Amino acid sequence: MQRKTKKLSDISKIKSQIDEIGNKIEQKLIRFQEIKEGCQCFPFINVEITRSIVDEVFEKLRTKYKECNGNLNVIVDSGGGDIDAAYNLAMLFRKYGYKMLNFIVPRWAKSAATLLVCAGNNIYMTPIAELGPLDPQIIQLNPFENRLEKFSPLHIESTLDMIRQEYENGSEKLAKALMERLQFPLTLGSFKKSLDIGEQYVIKLLETRMLSGHSKTVDPREIAKRLTTGYANHGFCINLDEAQSIGLNALELMGEELDIIWEIHRLNDQKHQLQNKIKSEEIMEKIKNLPPELLDKIQPIHQLNDEPSQKEGEEA
Repeated sequence: MQRKTKKLSDISKIKSQIDEIGNKIEQKLIRFQEIKEGCQCFPFINVEITRSIVDEVFEKLRTKYKECNGNLNVIVDSGGGDIDAAYNLAMLFRKYGYKMLNFIVPRWAKSAATLLVCAGNNIYMTPIAELGPLDPQIIQLNPFENRLEKFSPLHIESTLDMIRQEYENGSEKLAKALMERLQFPLTLGSFKKSLDIGEQYVIKLLETRMLSGHSKTVDPREIAKRLTTGYANHGFCINLDEAQSIGLNALELMGEELDIIWEIHRLNDQKHQLQNKIKSEEIMEKIKNLPPELLDKIQPIHQLNDEPSQKEGEEA
């Protein structure tokens, strides 16, 4: 009983720390709003983009951001998620930032979050902020080895090229063996088509806001093609210089604005670690009565918390 009371006390202290950090973040947001001449700031931080998140963001916007007067800044720190949900969110933020919509990236706006930030007038980035390619990451069961595999539709084309090359070089047996091991041959076309979805979304967003009225030297179609098929690795680091080089309106955060945004990012990381600690304690409490042979197979939760959090989304 004493041990349980101590645990409850520890969790209570952690929750108090979380509340304190939340208050600090709120004060930083208020200060950022002041130096941005009253333009309201929406924190979209440590969020996986899902269909349910669209509902949550809508509820916050309609209750707390009614008076934004068409000007909105959105802080984005996300590894991505569902690309359709990201497009829906993009259009939602536009409804509130119909005059000026700026996205601010302290560290990550990867994958589908990159699509999201393409919806605004400008993307403000810290010196270490990253955007990322939009090729969707598909997870499917490998029927030959009975395990889950993650791959990009870009891998399909490179595999087909390898098979063609083996045929052309006379290695027919090897080519046939590779063909036999291809997963989901009837759905390869639909996987490849998923690249077109991301490309279409990017073009629609860039044409109607960020690049609207630009000279023909900046072509939204070229940017969209680059973001969907122009990078060999889904984790490719599209930093400020790279974002500018492909034609996005990417600007560097500087001065007090940079200090505030980075502090918000650091505070939110601390908050996230404390929240994970509470979850770990709750999980350990639930599993403590399991048989020892099962407990031995479970990786200690505190070890999971010591590992860097996975920022990059599993989908586009």
